[in-house]
Amino acid sequence: MADALNFQIPTGGYGTYLQGILPDDQRVLAGAFATAMQQINNINQVDLQKFAQVVFSGETVQNLPLVNGTDVPTDVQLAVTALGNIALGGGIYGTYTMSNFFGCMSGLPYPLQDIQNGIQQLQTTKLTNIYQQLYLAVNWQQATATATITLSGGNYSLTGFTINNPSGGYGRGTAPAPTVTVTGSNSFSATATAIIGTDPNDLTTYGKVTGFTITDPGTQTGNPGTTTTHIQAPPTAVLAVNTDGSVATGGTNTTYSTTGWTGAGIGMDAVVQDYITQADTEIIAISVASTDNFNAANTLNTNYNITGTALKQEQRVRYIAISPVPIPRNNFLNIYPTALYVFTDSIPSFALETLPHMAAQTLENISDLNFTGGQSIIGAMRQDRNQARLQQVGIPLTNNIPDTPTDSQIAALMLGAEPGVTAAYPTQPTPPAPIASYSDTAPKNLTIVGTATPLPIVNGLAAANTLPTLLNTGYTSSTLSPATYSIPQAIDHVIECNCDCWVA
Repeated sequence: MADALNFQIPTGGYGTYLQGILPDDQRVLAGAFATAMQQINNINQVDLQKFAQVVFSGETVQNLPLVNGTDVPTDVQLAVTALGNIALGGGIYGTYTMSNFFGCMSGLPYPLQDIQNGIQQLQTTKLTNIYQQLYLAVNWQQATATATITLSGGNYSLTGFTINNPSGGYGRGTAPAPTVTVTGSNSFSATATAIIGTDPNDLTTYGKVTGFTITDPGTQTGNPGTTTTHIQAPPTAVLAVNTDGSVATGGTNTTYSTTGWTGAGIGMDAVVQDYITQADTEIIAISVASTDNFNAANTLNTNYNITGTALKQEQRVRYIAISPVPIPRNNFLNIYPTALYVFTDSIPSFALETLPHMAAQTLENISDLNFTGGQSIIGAMRQDRNQARLQQVGIPLTNNIPDTPTDSQIAALMLGAEPGVTAAYPTQPTPPAPIASYSDTAPKNLTIVGTATPLPIVNGLAAANTLPTLLNTGYTSSTLSPATYSIPQAIDHVIECNCDCWVA
């Protein structure tokens, strides 16, 4: 049958070279045993006595009945339970990726740009206004301030305020800025109008008191005594967004000392719930308005789920793997410069981890190309991958750096670097379209852009390529920044070089 083993029996049978040395029955057995043993890799270089010791010391499942007589290597239920406790990463089968530790820093697992694009595609004026009014409602709080009374020319008058709490929620339902009254224990009275932030793009001031305009300074000759400042509270009415999407009008401020948060289902709690209900209704209306909207809404929800899952994994993994910073902080937690040495020594291994979200891609995304250090990290990784490619085809390398500098290097270091012009390194360019695509599903293949026939992947190698897939630039161009010239760029570069040579 097609899957049967194909044994190459030597001419004349097993052990023909032992004829006349051993009896025929022992000769055949010895020859067959030798042929079988040769299927073990590197067996010819293994010391026979050491091999015999390994075989003699081999352990069995004797006295282990729970793992004996089964067709699987472990208990399935226990394995599932264990994986639920330890396989908490974002990689295949719950394995950990670099993004599980540094995703927020590199931005790799978070489709924030896609989320922003989805929001902009689906947003309506009505939904925008609902959320803005909801923000004001959630931040409802009465502002407080202290009046400044100044004596000038024998008269006391209101000259300014110190804001104690800018509060929030003002301007909801187009309510006007709140009025302010200042009263003194000695018949003093002054008035002002608050200034509130109205720009929803500036949440540091939106709906809050930012200043005051004095309308009546309350000038008097006698001492005003102890003064009290009363600022109107924000609106507490429902003020739902209109059907046409416009903000409700007629919002009015409430008297000083109004209680907004009076309990679940009443007061501002009811107002907030009303806006939430409005938002839910509008979101459904947007998603069913057209097929494009329906698909875009599903994509947006998926991206939110991806973001939530990635954030949950990163928070959990960092807490499990990296001990919380002690309070008070221990400055010796990471010993300097040992941490730098360990990182530098690890770059050759990091460079070969070119799978999505693993070390090479993460380091590229967090390396600042505006500085020599950031570019050096990426350059070093490219060199290490080049070295691995050369070794793959058997080319010996002589690039080991001596651990001691030469006399000329010592002299240069002692003189110090000459001052020069600091180059403005360009920021990282937008990666071009991959020059190849890799399919991990059976049958695995590598497709080079511009070709019709994919290359099958056999034992990690493309059939028409001697390099492992993870070292093939056709694959790594989909995860790493461009490190090779495209064909048009190469032609232009050669032409430019030749022109310079001709001019010279």
